[in-house]
Amino acid sequence: MEQIRELAKLLESGISDYDAQLTVLQSERLKYIRLSMTDGFGNEEGQSKESWLLHLKQLEDSLEVRLKALKQAIQESAASFQEPEAENPKEKT
Repeated sequence: MEQIRELAKLLESGISDYDAQLTVLQSERLKYIRLSMTDGFGNEEGQSKESWLLHLKQLEDSLEVRLKALKQAIQESAASFQEPEAENPKEKT
């Protein structure tokens, strides 16, 4: 039962982090769209269209890494459930 609790905490934390990062990405995409529509990109580093595209790509890549890590943790946890383990008689229902 302890493993299930740990997995639930891991999932809750991972999903929360993923959702927060997704919100940031969506917000940054909206900023990019607004800048594109108004031709508001600057000429300096960090303000150019290319810089914005790179920034969005980095956020997307980070989100993908988070998702892959979460999936990997779930798979590893599922594999550990299949390993024979002495059951605690108090946990039987």
